[in-house]
Amino acid sequence: MGSVWRDSRSIADLGQNMALWLEGRGPAWPGYGADFGYEEEADVRHLVPVLAAANRAGFVTTCSQPGYDHGGTRQRAWVEGIVHDRSPLLGRLLGLERMGFTVIRGSRTPQLVLTEEDGHPFTTLGYRVRRDWKAREWHGVGRHALRELRQHGVTLHLIDMAWGRDDRLWPALANAIR
Repeated sequence: MGSVWRDSRSIADLGQNMALWLEGRGPAWPGYGADFGYEEEADVRHLVPVLAAANRAGFVTTCSQPGYDHGGTRQRAWVEGIVHDRSPLLGRLLGLERMGFTVIRGSRTPQLVLTEEDGHPFTTLGYRVRRDWKAREWHGVGRHALRELRQHGVTLHLIDMAWGRDDRLWPALANAIR
């Protein structure tokens, strides 16, 4: 896992480390369990700059996908992450709802299909997580960072509800993190 994660003392530190991992310059984050994954694929590589910048700004991204519609598969552009509850960034991210995006705050989410294959749900959002999920997902990070995640981390899901559209969410996210 690497000492950078154990040495993390805050949500901001986790964001810095996540940015390095996304760019292929750091070890995998604890919840991922691999050195590098789908980020190497050409169809999602374009997300790395905005996701790395979001992480550096304090929105620690944990899941994302581009909008896509081709060959019987369609998906919505979507990103999930954690931001400090006292960060001004939280308000700016919540403000994306005024721009027409769906913004879900918290870990209890409504059932929502994010990806369909041949008209059938493939990837869905809609789950309730255990109370200790942050401790399990972030096992191995510094205890100060884990404490901050538990006490001040707000989970956000940002979704462009239009199937296949990949040109609105990412520029809006880039603008919100400035």
